[in-house]
Amino acid sequence: MCAGVERALRILELAAEKNKQPVYCRHEIVHNKKVVEEFTKKGVRFIEDLNQTPNGAVVVFSAHGSSPELFALAKKKNLKVIDAVCPLVTKVHLEAKRFADKGYFIVYLGHKNHPEALGVLGEVPGKSVLISNLEEAKKLKIPGKAVLLMQTTLSLEESKEIIDYLISKFPNLELPPGKDICFSTTNRQLAVKELAKHSDLILVVGSTNSSNSNRLREAGEKMRVDSYLIDGPEDLKAEWFEDKETVGITAGASAPDKLVDAVVRAVRLKFGGEIEEMEVIKEEVKFKL
Repeated sequence: MCAGVERALRILELAAEKNKQPVYCRHEIVHNKKVVEEFTKKGVRFIEDLNQTPNGAVVVFSAHGSSPELFALAKKKNLKVIDAVCPLVTKVHLEAKRFADKGYFIVYLGHKNHPEALGVLGEVPGKSVLISNLEEAKKLKIPGKAVLLMQTTLSLEESKEIIDYLISKFPNLELPPGKDICFSTTNRQLAVKELAKHSDLILVVGSTNSSNSNRLREAGEKMRVDSYLIDGPEDLKAEWFEDKETVGITAGASAPDKLVDAVVRAVRLKFGGEIEEMEVIKEEVKFKL
């Protein structure tokens, strides 16, 4: 798991341990079905609408970031908020506010209705626009000076194509001082491309609503390797393995190691074979609580 996910899960664990009253979590803490199921069994209550919480309750905000509107509602209901937002997402929130305060229009490249995008755009209502693909970029009209910000879990290749187009069309469009796509997303996409060179089949352990996990599956497919997104061993299908000699297994940033290990064991149990670990990039970043 990436540093932001590890930090968010630890925050929710501590909140559940240290509070005798029920702990609520606004949205899934991270986009992983099995992780959410485990916390639900421990008594954590996942909600989308803060109005579902009693006044004064303890609420953890998810790793994806939350809009000022949610913080205002929480204050109105006297909720005890613990924010588990990833620090790299916070960086984009701060960029959006800083540029908007300087009179910039915000062009945000991200996925419609994704909580991370909603959180960032909530910082700059009326001063921003969301685009999700090249077609939308081609229809874009920018009023005055503008800056491009991005969701942290986007595809490197797809984003580059859109960015190149925007820069050519709007030469004065500014880019953020630092890269918005997070290092964990970047590292995993690069690793899958390397993995695909040695694999006949790629399995990505991650949930269907996980943006970064979907980007990994797409990266494998772009390398012309059959690639599938699975929550765990129960999703494996025998026909995927027909005429395959080498299976590459990777995982999204929100998938626990034990799920990856379970998939590896299931594949070996059914088909045999040897395990080789490929470490393309070493990640040692940790975020403090």
